[in-house]
This record gives sequence, C-alpha cells and structure tokens, in this order.
Amino acid sequence: MPDSSSFKFGVLAIASTVVIIILILGLALFSFLLQPEPPAKVEEFDNPLAAVQVEDVDPALAIALLGGVSPLDVIEEALSKARPGTALATIVYTPDLPARETAGNLLLLAARFAERDDTARARLCYQMAGTLATLSPDLPDTVRADIFLQAGVGLTALEEPVLAELYLDQAHLIATESRYLQAVYRQGMLVKLNRAYLEVGQEEKARQSLAASTEPPALAALPESPLALPVAEQVALPADVQQAEAARWQAAQKAMTELVTRGGSIQPETLAALHDALLAEDAAKTRFFEQALQGEPQLSGQASIVQARLNWQSIKYRIARQGFGLSLVPEWEAQEAQIQADLIASHQDLYRLYSDIIVAMPDASQIDRATEESIRRQILAGQMGHYPNYPAEALKTQLLQATARLVETQPGTDLRVSFLSIDGVDYYTLVSDAEILNQ
Repeated sequence: MPDSSSFKFGVLAIASTVVIIILILGLALFSFLLQPEPPAKVEEFDNPLAAVQVEDVDPALAIALLGGVSPLDVIEEALSKARPGTALATIVYTPDLPARETAGNLLLLAARFAERDDTARARLCYQMAGTLATLSPDLPDTVRADIFLQAGVGLTALEEPVLAELYLDQAHLIATESRYLQAVYRQGMLVKLNRAYLEVGQEEKARQSLAASTEPPALAALPESPLALPVAEQVALPADVQQAEAARWQAAQKAMTELVTRGGSIQPETLAALHDALLAEDAAKTRFFEQALQGEPQLSGQASIVQARLNWQSIKYRIARQGFGLSLVPEWEAQEAQIQADLIASHQDLYRLYSDIIVAMPDASQIDRATEESIRRQILAGQMGHYPNYPAEALKTQLLQATARLVETQPGTDLRVSFLSIDGVDYYTLVSDAEILNQ
C-alpha cells in the first residue's frame, strides 16, 4: 500500500490535469469536427478487432485516454462529435468497461454507423450489445430486455430481419419467463414488443405479445442474484508507478495540443517524449505487478492485480496495433505477437485464479453458479475482442456442461445461456430450463 504522501501525489496529479484535458478535448473536437472520418466499407467482420482501422481513429481524441481522460468520457465525446471509429476502438481495447454503459454506448454507436451507411459496423455494434446482454453476469434482466429490444428495432431498420427477430425473441423470453421483473415492466415490454414484431413482419408473435400484455405472467418479482465471483478492486499503485503515469499523462496532453494546433501533425520531440514515457511506465508497472503478485496472499487480491496487469497490456496491445490512430512505440509494433501472447497469458492467469477461488467455495450450489459465471466471462471477453484467440469451441462445450448442471441442481432459478446457429454463425442466447429439457 502507498503511504499518505504517495496518495496525495496521485490526487494532486489527477486534479492538476483535469482542466487542461477538458480544454484540450474541446479544442481537439472543434478542430477535427471539420474533418469527418471516412467510413470503411467492409461486408463482414470475424471479430471486433477486425472492425477497428487506424484511419478511422481520431488521434487527438483517442490519445485523450493516455492523457488521463476516462474511457467512458472519450467514448461519449467521440459519439457526440461524429467519431464512431474512435469510440469503437476505445470499447474494443478497454476490457474493464462497465457492462451497462458499454451496451448503451454500443447501441448509440450502431446508430451513428447506420447514419454513415456503414451497415457492417452498425450490425456488429448491435451484435456486441446483444452479446453483452446475453453473457454479462452484471446486468439485471430489465436492462437485458431493453438492450435486446433496442437492438432488434435497430436491426429492423438495417433490414436485418433474422437477427432482429432473434433479439426481439430474447426480449420476449425475459418478459415472459424472468423471475426478476415487476408486473408493470412486463406489461410495458410486451406492448413494445407487439409494435416491434409488427415492424419486422412477425404478425403472430405481435399478436401473442399483445395478448400476453393484457394478462402478464403471474411470477413473483424476486431480487436479482448476487455475483458468485469477486469483483476486481482497484489496485493501489506505489509512488514510482504513479509518477510514471503522471509523466505519461503530461506527455500525452502535449501531444494532443500539438495535433490540434498543428493541423494533425506532431513534432518529433513531442512524440519521442510520449514514447519514452510509455516505455518508462511499462517498466515500472511490469516490476510492480510481479512484486505485488508475489506479496499478495489472497486469491481475490491476486485476481485484482492480474486484472490491472491485463488492463495495461490491453493499452500496450492497442499501441502495438496503432489503435490510437498513429505510431507511438514502434518497438511494440514489432513485438505485437509477443504482446498479444502476454495479454492472452494474463487472461488465462485470471481465470485460473477464479478456478482456485471456486474450488475453495464451501457450497456446491455456489460452485456450480461460479463455474458457469467464469465461463461466461471468458466467452464474453473473447466475443468483445478483449481476449484474442480465446478457446471458443472448448469454452462453448464447457458452458453447455455447466448449464446442464445448473438445470439439474438449481432448476427454475434463472434463464440459462445456450447458442443458436444462423447461417453458420453461432449466437449465444438465453433459454429457459424447459427449452433445454425439451431438446
């Protein structure tokens, strides 16, 4: 733990940059608003990483993240200032964003891409929002249903009726089967689904939704189940690492200013200062993470440290792929494969720690829930682009096994996760126990 002087240093460093960053962001957005991003026309994307292209990213806005601005603030500004490529890059390369806000931003981002006639990226963003609604353990069912409904409506407008109907069906399943909804919410959702089904040409499903809205299922509204696995906590950084971060913020802020005032160019010495600050921060954090893991006796504490390491490696990986819109550390670009391997290893370390935490749980029902939650988190990380080359098929098999176990030992408690193949593509979906037992 850092001493009080280290803590004060961190607070002062943050406070001293806030006003500067806000001013720089305002200038950057005003300047680059005159130069709209050209949409890249691509028919399909195998994964979200493939949808992020360097030319789509506004460097002045993207580097704000390196200058101390929160990822959510960068995304919000990018969405409001016609920078959807920058928003997408920030989502794809930031693994610790909260699920609710990310899903909402993806729905907005899909609409922005649709306005630019970039149908492929709009469709991808709706899919990513739907994936979050399906797999994230952190969302209440009301939010899941709202996401599915909005994704279905958006995909209808994109003339994607098959995927639109899939997500509307997911919202309908929650509205009729979830044990965690109030009757008023059920009724309102079913009325909305009536209209949405009519738009996609599903008259019978529209009729069924309207009929169900007049007599919503009489299910008791229960509180949502708590998460089975511990949530990663923020790791306290020692003074030398805080100083390295502050140096990087300052170097990034200067780079942002020059990108605006020099019409998108940056002086070599300014770029070199940011380059050196990033290398120094990487060295300091690498030492710290190794030492902190060796000295942390609690498994949950180790998981928090690995998550912090993973977050930093994701920034390195983004830099290695020029995901900030320009070349910042050429050495990392040459080491992209190794940086990716390190990132994958951190994901594997994190889920090994979760496995150790699960084994130590005293209750069998808790073990079953935590096992399924861990698998869902891994698949979600892979589907969102945060976990490159994740073992998709092995995890799919493990998820089906964990789901079957929950249906057997804890029937009727929650909607489950399964998958549906459409045109050779697997989509993870929520299903009821009855659907699983009737397969």
